[in-house]
Amino acid sequence: MSMLYSSTFNNFTSFRDDAIFDLAAPKNRVRRRYPGNFVQLESGELLLKYAVLAGENAGGKSNFIKAFKFLRSLFVRNDVVPRSSRNLIFCEGAWDASDGSSTTLQPFEIEIAIKDYFLRYTLHVDEAGIVLEQLERSEKSPHSYHPVFRLLRCERSIVERVDRATSEGCEGGDRDSDRYSYRAEVGNLVGVSGDLLASFLEPELDSARLMVITLSMLGERSCKDIVSWFTSDLVIASRGEGAFVFEGVSDDSLDSILHDKRYFEILRLADASITDVKIDRDNPFGDSVLVRTLPSGKTYERRLGDDSAGIIDFAQWAVIVYLVVYGDKTVFADEVDGSIDPLLAERALAFINGMEHRGQLVFTTHNVLILTPRTLLKEQIYFVAKDPDTLASTLYALSDFSDVRYDVKGEVYDLYMRGMLGGALQS
Repeated sequence: MSMLYSSTFNNFTSFRDDAIFDLAAPKNRVRRRYPGNFVQLESGELLLKYAVLAGENAGGKSNFIKAFKFLRSLFVRNDVVPRSSRNLIFCEGAWDASDGSSTTLQPFEIEIAIKDYFLRYTLHVDEAGIVLEQLERSEKSPHSYHPVFRLLRCERSIVERVDRATSEGCEGGDRDSDRYSYRAEVGNLVGVSGDLLASFLEPELDSARLMVITLSMLGERSCKDIVSWFTSDLVIASRGEGAFVFEGVSDDSLDSILHDKRYFEILRLADASITDVKIDRDNPFGDSVLVRTLPSGKTYERRLGDDSAGIIDFAQWAVIVYLVVYGDKTVFADEVDGSIDPLLAERALAFINGMEHRGQLVFTTHNVLILTPRTLLKEQIYFVAKDPDTLASTLYALSDFSDVRYDVKGEVYDLYMRGMLGGALQS
């Protein structure tokens, strides 16, 4: 199973500078207080099972989730030319580079742990398409990466692209077609025959598609693993028109989860009086029926859509917990716990901690009461803050504050609300 190790991106929506996110468990002894919060890999490295992002309204939490949603879309929709996201908060040209370089360049770097080895995938895209794509592999810890492949676009200025049909050493393109030539380099490929590779790699490629997908289709092991993580192991959960949307989960898979007894046991974390659930396939979180049993033995039924907002939300939140614990998925969830009280949220996280799995949950929240070192390592707590002058978002971890100790008086949420951790929630 694959797990997210780290990610970095910049110039995406409200994030101008590097947004660095790391799910490696701390190497100090404090982790022994939290034995269920991380997974030990075959390499011996430890990865966190979940992390939470808190921040003010419109601060950029959703934009962080959208970065992974955007990357996933490039893998799912490989029939279109990968281009930088145009979902920009700032007007075009607001961040013009002094050297005249493209302001639409968006660099992404993702590290994935796969059993006893690691992959680092790098993708740079701009308004015209791919600028750089590469995949590296490491068999060791600490990581020592070696190239699997590298795809590089032949660069020239916009003027040259419009006025010249060719440039030295590189077949030309034009503004209308945005076609470029690419040079590909390969390292130690696994599972691809030399003849097959030779027929694919010409001196210059005239393709703007993701090379990792092509090599995956040719059977290259590392490429198959990274493609599988983006298309099968990564799930994006968000609200859409009042209900949750699970990108990466088919309707049939969702129906199978809802009929699984293990899902029902997660649901009962919200209310132990629920003794049965009758799933409605067409509208599962509205027309499904909850059956409750009183201490007297009397039962009564209630349509889920008529129940409390917290129960409705947790019925969907339970799907996320199921995907993490029983599906070994990496789930990014954007503010899907709005009506769930802190005690129930803690029970859900405790359930994730108490089970053996290789899933991960990264979720944004306004519920700062769950930001507590009683249950979370400092490396599991992230904040997103917005600069009031530039509207640029910044991502940082509680572990960045060396003076915040586990035995500090008061809770983390209290320090945050008082503005002592770089920001505070605004009403």
